[in-house]
Amino acid sequence: MIPANSKIKQTTVEKIAKRYHVGGSTAASWTLEETFPPCLDKGWGKTQLYDEAAVDEWVLEHKPEAWVAAHPKQKEKATALPAGGPRDLLPLRHIGVLEGRFLSRESTPVATLRTYISRGVLARPDRRAGDGGQPEVTEDMWFRKTAYDYITRPRRVRRKTGKSDAERQEPSEFLQRYFEESPGLLTLEQIAELDGREHGREPTALSTLDNYISQGKLARPDRKPNDGKTPEVDEPMWKPETALPYLCRPGSRRGAPKPSQEEGAEVEPSEFLQRYFEESPGLLTLEKIAELDGREQGRAKPTALSTLKVYISQGKLARPDRKPNDGKTPEVDEPMWKPETALPFLATPRQAKKASSAAPVEGELREPSKALKRHFERNPGLLTLEKIAELDGREQGRAKPTALSTMRAYRSRGLLAPPDRLPNDGKTPEVDEPMWKPETALPYLLRPLGRRGAASKSDQ
Repeated sequence: MIPANSKIKQTTVEKIAKRYHVGGSTAASWTLEETFPPCLDKGWGKTQLYDEAAVDEWVLEHKPEAWVAAHPKQKEKATALPAGGPRDLLPLRHIGVLEGRFLSRESTPVATLRTYISRGVLARPDRRAGDGGQPEVTEDMWFRKTAYDYITRPRRVRRKTGKSDAERQEPSEFLQRYFEESPGLLTLEQIAELDGREHGREPTALSTLDNYISQGKLARPDRKPNDGKTPEVDEPMWKPETALPYLCRPGSRRGAPKPSQEEGAEVEPSEFLQRYFEESPGLLTLEKIAELDGREQGRAKPTALSTLKVYISQGKLARPDRKPNDGKTPEVDEPMWKPETALPFLATPRQAKKASSAAPVEGELREPSKALKRHFERNPGLLTLEKIAELDGREQGRAKPTALSTMRAYRSRGLLAPPDRLPNDGKTPEVDEPMWKPETALPYLLRPLGRRGAASKSDQ
């Protein structure tokens, strides 16, 4: 509690971020560091209040680059840089070491510094070998003032991480509680788990995190095996304040995957699905979903498991409700879905959507040939895929039926509608293979003729 007559000037995380030109999540991560000044009190809306002077001293000691941004006329007070004469000579590798110390990170590689010289960020050397100056030098050298002007220059490096700091999210209540209860170092697996929870999905893949590290989106670890620090670690480890800016980034471009019904279209489950779930209300394996999806989409075979896994990653099929060792009962040996979780995916006519854009509209259809009319008059029943292929070959002026592989490709593209009947669909009479009603197959058979489509001889 701050006394009513206290002369302490108070500050908040929001004010700290504004004063030192950093993002809100970066300022919040500072407050998690062990050496950061303690919270004095909580103001309106539980806003944490800090001693502004104590915070300024802490930033000067631990984040000198941010302190210089807030005090541009007092660069010499930044204690991360050793004192010395303005014309002291420094080699390039020493400048890299000092810059790393100033920015609280590893030394800047000489190769990187050379690119900065070519781009004009770092001035060209003040002294060169054989330039006749005193003292004699054997390599490129910079005056201390030149080097310090480069090191303490205004920079946006810490704010440029794909999204501006203004767009970063504040730490969630879950993250704040987690770091209060577990303030120690984090493994990459823990960061993956926290990132998944924070963005409403499964743990982030470790390979993805490795890519983010290489891109600079996730900072490099604070600790590594055999780094000479204590306590020893067996794998790369991150401080909470190092990982927090990454964890607090806005949701990824893809967004957290959510189960969808093909752009929100309302769909009704088929009679077959309704009957199946009435008779089998239990959990579903991925193999069972594949089987049901294949039948529902009019395919003779189950949907490939690899395809379903892609749909899960895209959010079209929701993630499983149960997993092995999830602590729930009954125990399961593989991922399992509740019927109500899988139903939106199964009831979505994905091929029907393609048909709406790929199938010919009514105005483009040809008139049925005399042979086709005669066939349907004599055979008004269901059609097999082979019979449609035979009729299609004749209708397109070919001597042979359309290849079944071509017909299946047309089905997948929506040019041929899904079958009206499937084996074990519960309807009568029973069928042993996919079957089409004549009116369902007719729009496909009457599509415009192909390039080789001379009028059928049977129609002449």
